[in-house]
Parts: sequence; structure tokens; C-alpha cells
Amino acid sequence: MRVLLALLIAAQHPVVPAPSPASDTAHDVVVAPAPPPVSEPDSTVLRVLAINDFHGALEARAWPWSNGKLVGGAAALKPWLDSLARACGCTTVRLDGGDEMQGTLLSNFSFGLPAIAAMNAFGIDGAAIGNHEFDWSVDTLRARMAGAKYRFLAANITDSSSAARPEWAEPWTLIQRGRLKVAVIGLALRATPTNTASWNVRGLVFGEGAAAVRRVLPRARAAADFVIVLAHEGAFCDVVTGQDPVPAPACHGEIVDIARGLDSGSVDLIVSGHTHSLVNTVVNGIPIVQARSSGAGIAVVDFVRVRGTGGEVRAHIETPYADQVQPDAALADTLRPYQRAIEAVTSRSVAHSKIELRRVGEEYGLGRLIADAQRNVAKADVAIVNNGGIRADLPAGTVTYGDLYAVQPFQNRLVRLFARGEVLQQALEHAVAGDRADAHVSGLEVWYDPRERVGHRVTKVRLTNGQGLDNGRTYTVAVSDFLAAGGSGYTMLRGLPAADVGLVDLDALIQYLAVLRPPVEAPGDERVHRAGAGR
Repeated sequence: MRVLLALLIAAQHPVVPAPSPASDTAHDVVVAPAPPPVSEPDSTVLRVLAINDFHGALEARAWPWSNGKLVGGAAALKPWLDSLARACGCTTVRLDGGDEMQGTLLSNFSFGLPAIAAMNAFGIDGAAIGNHEFDWSVDTLRARMAGAKYRFLAANITDSSSAARPEWAEPWTLIQRGRLKVAVIGLALRATPTNTASWNVRGLVFGEGAAAVRRVLPRARAAADFVIVLAHEGAFCDVVTGQDPVPAPACHGEIVDIARGLDSGSVDLIVSGHTHSLVNTVVNGIPIVQARSSGAGIAVVDFVRVRGTGGEVRAHIETPYADQVQPDAALADTLRPYQRAIEAVTSRSVAHSKIELRRVGEEYGLGRLIADAQRNVAKADVAIVNNGGIRADLPAGTVTYGDLYAVQPFQNRLVRLFARGEVLQQALEHAVAGDRADAHVSGLEVWYDPRERVGHRVTKVRLTNGQGLDNGRTYTVAVSDFLAAGGSGYTMLRGLPAADVGLVDLDALIQYLAVLRPPVEAPGDERVHRAGAGR
């Protein structure tokens, strides 16, 4: 609470301007008109509005949990953000946790241009650099940065040869609202090299988050009334009924570890991202929030002056239902040319699905369908599909190109690897190394025990011909070029002999669906068997 007490003094006395930071942490100051004075007891001094992992979600969509109601969409998010700012009647800052552009055909068709236009309209003040910001190369990222009216931030990116910070990777920025100053320190995902095309980040080093924050924190703290860490690192929190924020022991993930690596209460807030989860907790005296993904949530964090106790932080996640606001007409007009450019493509009917195919649980039919498509089109013995590459559910009924693009938006090329059995075994071990299996397979079944140590969890592998895995034999394995380059931690696949199949993953899926008897039904056979499941 020491920061809030300092703020109370700052709210009553003029703030002496801080000296400009040294050139190695240069940043711009964003100045806006002063808000109405805060004088009432229990009044909000600062409100932070934050979104994360927008992924080009420019159009509203329904979610499995939204009971058929549309959520988000750029034209609805803007009035939601504006309304939440007005309702406070206080100083507000708007932040984004990264991964803004990649994810929908509407955004990808123009390499993120409409997503940046939406962020500008939202009034975003600063954004973390997400791993998918690199999907179209650093040059494309820099071009999108040039069109943004806010700063992209990452304090933990350096050049591998010189250890210097790239000039486009600003570590922090200072936002000034009247007399109130807010420092925002950015963090990129440390695992970016394995969570984007590795060749796009060659020559860059993504350092440990807490150490990067500590390096710039003294300057940021000296210059500002509040310090916020804006990090494309995430967490998952177990649901604790009736408790908001969730107790820290119920949360786990990289951003939790980063918070524990800082001095208690040394920063005032962490806005996180990457895991597409609901996070509202306090770790090591530091509030942490994350608001789902794709515009399906807005984190609202209020720093409140409370009579007799100094101050407190109050956080919650709003769900921006599209039907609860009047869409922003100007932003809708801005997006319309982008929508018209892809209408004929997105609306093209490709298949008919008997039921909705949802990404539920450790293994699901949609994942098996995609794995089967890749194995069959590549004419391979086996296929492995990382779950992170399956980005949306597939609706029942008519399936359009736009629906399928939402499922597989990355345009990864399909390759056929030649891997010895022992390497394939290592890949399967990696697939079950986490809290749960993180891949779908075709051409084999795998049994594993999560109670065993990592690297020794697979207890049995059986190919479709009924045989076990032969460590000395060479198998053909269909994967994306992303996995073939070691993406998602599949480093054992890097450098293997490979043949390009001649299609991207999405086209392979479309080609496979075309030969299936309609309506499409996803395979129902369980292929990844977890010891103790259902017991």
C-alpha cells in the first residue's frame, strides 16, 4: 500500500517533473487533458482498462460460455472502453497485453493493418510485444508500429551479437494525465523463439522477465506515481467459488514466477497475456490481471482512495457483450473496406459439419480430424499437431473458408519429416510433458502416466498396424514447418530430413474434407490415453 499512500500525497501537492531518462531507456510522454479533480472519499484515483491477445478479433463472436450472445468485436469494444472510462470520472489508462494482429482472415489479409486501426480507435496507450507480433517478420512489425498511435514495449529483448536493445523495442514509456504520471514497463514472451516462426526472430534474445523489470524499475519509479508491468506472459488460476481476487496459491504460470521475482509491492500492477485465461489475483503484493482473449474481456483495475485506510486496489473482469452498447459507427466504417475485400473468400462453402466441433478437454475430435488430414495429405505414417495451432471451434452446419481459417490461421506449410523411432518417441514425450497432453496425433496411439518424471511418461505406443514403435526404424511424420523448426519446444525435430508437401496446413485440411462423405464427422477414437483418467 506504500505506493497508494505516496499517491495520496501526490494528489494533494504538485508533482515535481522527473528528469528525462537516459537514452538507453528513451521513451515518449503521452500527455492528455487533466481529468476532473478527485476529492470524494472512496474515490478512484486511477482506472486501468486492459485487453490482451486480441488476435485480430475485429468482429463479434459467440463463445461456449456466452449462451449464444455475441461478445466483443471492435465496433463494440470501443464504446465499452469509453463507457468504462466515463463511468469512473477519473484518470484512465488503456493498455494491451500483446498479440494484437494475427488470428483472423480479416486482420491477416492486410497483415494486421485493421487491427492497428482498431487499437488506435480504442485509445490504447501502450502494448506489450507479443510472440505473434513476429509472425510476419520484424520488418512487418516495425511497419505496424509506425502506424500505431501508442508504444509497443519490451524491456527484455536484446540483440544476440551486441547485447544491445533494438531501437524499436522500447523498454518502458511514461503516460502523463495532468499531474498524474504512470510508467508502463513492457515484457515480451521469453519463449517467443519457440512460439513464432524461429527464423523471424533470429538474432534476438528474449531475456528473463523479472530481471528485465528490475533493470529499468528505478528510473520508472523515480519518474512516476504508478508503475505497471505490461507483460505477454501468462498464468492459469483454479476457479475458487466466491473469491475475487483468486488466492495466489491457486494460480500458476510464468507471470506468477515473475511477480515472485520482484520485491514485494515494488510495482503497482501487472497486466498479463498469452494464456488466454481469466486472471485476477495478487502475488507477492502485486495485483495481476488477464482478460481472456479476442476482445472477450476487459480488465478493470481501480486504485481507490479509502477514508481512514489510505488506499486499495479493486479489480474485476468485464464481459463486453456486443448487444449492450451502440456500435461505434466511425470504426465500423473504417473496417468496412477490409471486410469487403475478403467477403467472397470467407463466405465460400467448403463442407458441412454434423455437429459443432469444440476444443474441449485434453483430446477432442477437431484435433483428431486435423491430424488425420495432415497424415493423409502428406502420405505419412504419423502426424503430430500442436494444440496451440488449433485456434477456434468449428460450427455445426455449413462450414465456410472463413470458419476453417479461424481454426488454422497461421498458414504454416505442411512438411513430411523422416524420423527414427527414438526421435518420434522423444516428440511424444514432449507432447505429454506438461500438466496435460498438448498435441493431437494420427497413425498411432500413446499411453502416458503424468505422475512419472518428464521424459519418462510414455508407457506404450501402438501404431495403426498394431505394432509398437521401433527405435531403429525410420518413420515419415507429417508436421507443420513451425514444429519442424523446433517450435513449441519440439527441438528434437529440428534439422531432420524433410520434404515440403506443397500445401499450407489449412489447404491440407480443406483438401481432406473434400474427400470425406458429408456431413463431416470428427473421429471419435481416443488416441492419447492418460493413466488414471476417469478414475
